[in-house]
Amino acid sequence: MTTRDEQDVMKAIDEATRDVVVPESLRPGAVEALLEHAQAQEGASAAPARRAPSGWRRRAVPWGVAACLVLVAGVGLAAGRAFLAAPSGAGNDAPFSALSDKGAPSDSSSTDPDAPVDGSIAAAESYDQVKECLEAYRTEQESLYGSATDGILALNDATSPEAAPSADSAASGALSAKSDSAASAASGAGYSDTNVRTEGVDEADIVKTDGEHLFILQESAAEIAVVDATDDAMRKVGSIVPSDQGQISEFYVRDGKAYVLTNVSMTREDDQGGEIFDFSEVRLETYDVSNPGDPVLLGSVSQSGRYQSSRLVDGYLYLFSTYNVSCATIPDDPEFYVPHVAGQNIASQDIYLPPSVGANQYLVVTSIAVDDPTQTVDQKAVLTDSNSLYVSAENIYVYENRWPVALARSEGEADPGRITIRKIAYHDGQLEGVAQTKVSGTLNDSFSIDEHEGMVRLVTTVSTWDAETSQMTSTNEVHVLDGNLEEVGSITGLAEDERVYSARFFGDTAYFVTFRETDPLFTVDFSDPTNPQIIGSLKIPGFSEYLHPYGEGKLLGIGMDVDEKSGVTNGMKVTMFDVSDPTDVKEADTFLIEDAYGSDVFHDYRAVLISADRNMIGFSGYAGRETYYVFDYVDGEGFEQLMAEDVNGGGWTGTRGVYIDDTLYVVKGNAVESYRIGSYEKVDDLLL
Repeated sequence: MTTRDEQDVMKAIDEATRDVVVPESLRPGAVEALLEHAQAQEGASAAPARRAPSGWRRRAVPWGVAACLVLVAGVGLAAGRAFLAAPSGAGNDAPFSALSDKGAPSDSSSTDPDAPVDGSIAAAESYDQVKECLEAYRTEQESLYGSATDGILALNDATSPEAAPSADSAASGALSAKSDSAASAASGAGYSDTNVRTEGVDEADIVKTDGEHLFILQESAAEIAVVDATDDAMRKVGSIVPSDQGQISEFYVRDGKAYVLTNVSMTREDDQGGEIFDFSEVRLETYDVSNPGDPVLLGSVSQSGRYQSSRLVDGYLYLFSTYNVSCATIPDDPEFYVPHVAGQNIASQDIYLPPSVGANQYLVVTSIAVDDPTQTVDQKAVLTDSNSLYVSAENIYVYENRWPVALARSEGEADPGRITIRKIAYHDGQLEGVAQTKVSGTLNDSFSIDEHEGMVRLVTTVSTWDAETSQMTSTNEVHVLDGNLEEVGSITGLAEDERVYSARFFGDTAYFVTFRETDPLFTVDFSDPTNPQIIGSLKIPGFSEYLHPYGEGKLLGIGMDVDEKSGVTNGMKVTMFDVSDPTDVKEADTFLIEDAYGSDVFHDYRAVLISADRNMIGFSGYAGRETYYVFDYVDGEGFEQLMAEDVNGGGWTGTRGVYIDDTLYVVKGNAVESYRIGSYEKVDDLLL
């Protein structure tokens, strides 16, 4: 049970620490590299690099490193408390050279939160300009928070220079992504597909099917198991093992091919200073799986960084990685601070600079034609403080949330937070920067931003931190931007002291949920983009963390039920909203899963299996044990729970439900269980 006050405290801590700058020595990649170095000292050998610059070598990342992330998270919370206690003016005189919107050096006035942002994206004119941007960020951070060797966080003193921890981002995160036409789990055939953010824009996952076989990422992350599902008795018939000890993040299976996305670590020694630098590389390996028992490697490409996300659209795979620059002193050689694609530095003109402040990481974007998986078509790198993405059918939106506490700390005044958005168009593998802007508030996730008929619509939470009272206040806003990201309409001052929990856009209509004591579901009419209107509001207890269309005139919500008086959560809830009349939304039915306290769906929409055509809603929840639930819904009768079975299997991978014809497969780690759809009696199980 969790009280409302406890929830508020956790939300405040979460928001206050999202922009905490963890010292370089404690970043996930640094701890990872430290452990790797220790492992190497014990005799671990490195595989030779292919198409990598001279002097680079690769090493597999041990999954035990995940435990170290707990340490990093703890440091973040501790640092967050320190930020909350700091006076609002702390650090406002910090000297650093920022980059203006045009990419030229500017004075500190460019950090003004109200400073205009040129609508165009500034590309670097030289590598020196990129280096200046990276150094500006480092100078700013050291002036605000001290060096990584200050006080209790000085772990560098305990490590030798040879360890050279890397600050490559280890987060592949809950990838961000869905659109105004929600993609159903149905593939159009007799089997399900991954639930995606944007209809027609495919996404990778940890479990896939081609209608005859299950492809399952194993708990070790070193193998994809191939399971024959043509009969009731499942059997493993093959596996895909990446080269160079790559650790698999996720993959696609389409048209007889598997596209496998892996992370590989590598190091290089600086010839001048003798310092060892640790970096990560993402590889896309393409396999012919027309004979699933004998996969054949067709080609591979690589790029710097840790895997972040990917999309597969119209025969092109778009690959995103996060590349963090963590050198104690940035060398003159661009090879050490510029990301690589296929072993070559990305050209300076393909690097987009931040709009007003420095940054220490890149979002690297490449495109690969699936018909030629041996080379990239195009590539860009975005210098950014974030790796959040929304991908529409035509454009990539890279957005950064700047939280109010971080802004007060760095800019010396209360600030409601803001979002920096950069737009990159994509078509047939070509990438082109289009525009950038800033919008007040912060985005809950990628469902809170959507593109429709050339317009970009956003639902934001505007939070203001008062350092004197140590209180966070909030309201919510709606913004409409045109194709050049210029604002054409807005609504402000919505739902005071609440924050956005979920949103969903459908054509000219959007629904979003805020929460404090009840769950207001707001309806927004965008038919006139210059004058968006709130046309409906429905309040019910609790909140919906995820919204999904469910046939004509119905909207499904999955979230938590909360007692209005005590603020105590009673369990998870599944709600069907009648949205046939957007001006008069009704709660058609709610099913309470008592004592359940969470679901993977809340942070990864790919974890839900939804097919309105089959009248099937499937997902796992936690109530002591993890349980997989299946529901159906009938108008006038409501929800019926058809299945509630314990999930057997463990490990770091999430749970997935996949159907082929009349069989449901529940997959968790190395365990697969099958059930007959209808009776939901168990058919078989397989331990891989």
